[in-house]
Amino acid sequence: MSTLTKTPTSIKSQTAQKCVVVVFNPVSGTSDPEQRKKAIGDALERYGYTCQFLVTAPDVEVKATVDEAIKDGADLIVVAGGDGTVMEVVSALVDTNVPAAIVPSGTGNLLSINLGIPSTVPEAIEVALEGKVYELDLARAKVSRPGSADAWRHFAIMGGIGLDAQMIRDADREMKRRWGVIAYLAAILKNLPKHRFWASVSVDGHAPIRRRMKTVMIANMSKMIGGLDANPAAVPDDGLLDVGIITPAGIGQWLHLFGMALLGRPQDSPFMDVRQGRSITVKTSRPYPVEFDGESYGETTEVTCEVLPRAAKIMLPSTSPALEPASGPTSPLPISRLRVALVGLTIAGIVAAAAVAVRRRR
Repeated sequence: MSTLTKTPTSIKSQTAQKCVVVVFNPVSGTSDPEQRKKAIGDALERYGYTCQFLVTAPDVEVKATVDEAIKDGADLIVVAGGDGTVMEVVSALVDTNVPAAIVPSGTGNLLSINLGIPSTVPEAIEVALEGKVYELDLARAKVSRPGSADAWRHFAIMGGIGLDAQMIRDADREMKRRWGVIAYLAAILKNLPKHRFWASVSVDGHAPIRRRMKTVMIANMSKMIGGLDANPAAVPDDGLLDVGIITPAGIGQWLHLFGMALLGRPQDSPFMDVRQGRSITVKTSRPYPVEFDGESYGETTEVTCEVLPRAAKIMLPSTSPALEPASGPTSPLPISRLRVALVGLTIAGIVAAAAVAVRRRR
């Protein structure tokens, strides 16, 4: 868990001097942390603000320090870190009426990508100070583990059991620092040859769907790494969660699913079953890895996720897709060169992984 350390100067006294509180993770992403801090300070200075950095470290919890900042008068919390750090701050702000503003600083930055938050520091700071307050749905997950007490976790983008969680687990911080998003692709290819698992999925208490699956993704937003849409129907403020049951077993089925993802229509593949509801329960035959918003959360045999409508406030640019009115069925998306490259690499990896699996069986 990320924790914080702060300078001796009180947040309250600095707030009175037009000071912005910035929760800052120095180990997120691959850029130099001192350069990031300077860029944030310079951007705020152009608006007449100073800033107090609350730097993540191993001795004080994020929630306790954010609570103190609010108690001392902070009415905005800027967070500069990856999706894990961002979600710790957003979770701490639930029920406070205080918005978070994001300076994307991680490897994936999926929350910022989904919400259209600029990736450059000056533009992100402009959104923090002059953007629109947006009310975002969150999900609250109860994670059950044999022999342990239930654990609770908020997430904003998506959670998953199976292949996506194995990918997050195996793409460790050092891999991401050295390779960037390619670390995730390498982790997928490592786990792709593994067998599917039996699981059941129940939506809003209805009869469970029991199948052999490769992964189950519970989404509040749609975009994954590389801009691919895992579930284009997922909307971050509709009061619903979208669960995707992903079942491909062989190379042909994977190629079909990834081809549909490239076209922006993975939900049209017969190897992805999508359901919507306010509460989703997934049960597995034995413990499997679970992740939330790109952070590994150990293993579980049962997860229940429920939506919390408009539970968080986030500063967004006026051009954010989240601020646009719903427009009915999702249409195919333009095929960017990045998406083509990522899917092409993944397809090539699937072929290689399948070849390895065949040789092992022999």
